[in-house]
Amino acid sequence: MPTYVVMPKLGLNMSEGLLVEWLKKEGDPVKRGESLFIVETDKVTTESTAQADGVLGKILVEAGATVPVRTVVAMILAEGEKASLVREEIPAPTGASVPSVQASAPAAPTQPTVAMARPGKVLASPLAKRLAAEHGIDLASIQSSGPDGRIGQEDIERAIAGRQSASTPARVKPAAVLQQQALPINGVRAVIAERMTLSVQSTAQLTLHSEVDASGLVNSRERIKADAQRESSPVPSYNAILISLVARALHEHPRLNARQEGQTIRLLPEVHVGLAVDTEAGLVVVVVRDADQKSIIDIHQELGILTKRALVGKSQPDDLSGSTFTITNLGIFGIDGFTPILNPPEVGILGVGRIAERPVIQDGKIVQCPIMTLSLTIDHRLVDGAPAARFLQTLATRVAELA
Repeated sequence: MPTYVVMPKLGLNMSEGLLVEWLKKEGDPVKRGESLFIVETDKVTTESTAQADGVLGKILVEAGATVPVRTVVAMILAEGEKASLVREEIPAPTGASVPSVQASAPAAPTQPTVAMARPGKVLASPLAKRLAAEHGIDLASIQSSGPDGRIGQEDIERAIAGRQSASTPARVKPAAVLQQQALPINGVRAVIAERMTLSVQSTAQLTLHSEVDASGLVNSRERIKADAQRESSPVPSYNAILISLVARALHEHPRLNARQEGQTIRLLPEVHVGLAVDTEAGLVVVVVRDADQKSIIDIHQELGILTKRALVGKSQPDDLSGSTFTITNLGIFGIDGFTPILNPPEVGILGVGRIAERPVIQDGKIVQCPIMTLSLTIDHRLVDGAPAARFLQTLATRVAELA
């Protein structure tokens, strides 16, 4: 009896997946736990693995197709087994159809064979392909470090580093060539486009801006940093501290930790704070769950794990779902302030600008002070400006007076 290979369900909200690339071809031997194909959802790009030993039989769904979860995409045959299947013999997922199969799958080879790259095609992961395209690198010129001959992200990064360290300056593409490039709106980019359009079309967005004295935030982190260096412990990032402050402020202002459900506004008991992360595939939001119940160090360590997985395209579905409030920080890019767009179905999102020394008047004297701009966007249908302003005021006070 063949083992059916199906499109995996990688999260509660996943309904379909894009089969990006087959890592095996028909007739290749496979082992349980070995990667068979790459799947891309609206949140992650990951590899789907074999659930049994055997030989990859008939491939039913070609690379580039989007199919519902649990759709049968291929079969794994036991040694010596042949498959001659008709449509009725393949289990179809609820609400989804499965392509009919008339041809027989190739018999399993009596001796194990070594999987070879397809003629004329260079095998590379989706992240490696994107990175190579952005830096003008020919995949055919890259030597893979992987055992299966597939080029990975690390191989491309090594080539980029080698190019940058060369004595001759990197060749700049002519403007005419750059103008001819076309980037498809698909995968994560398509999801971002859809969600942002939905956000501005279905909500009444209002943004409040506040310039905040960041002395407490800066001094507190410097103190923690000094203690951490003496004890060889991790130094929390500003983002980790801000997540902690925001989570606690949301307890005092529950109208900002809510969402619309039909004709009601549901105030959420849990506080799951999301942080926008810029990745090669696009913007994703990693989620620190129960942030109000965790220490700053715990948040920092968890955030490091979540961010690392996001940057290499290995996020788990739960890493990117369930946030009740979002923070987006562009301070690292020298941005003072901006208007963030709501992450539906949340009520609020906080934009964080850079910390910059500026002259301010204190006790009648001009002094330098670290100033940070906080920008709070709310859904004005669900919360008014006054309670939103009180939340921002509470947060500003804690940033300034952080002990």
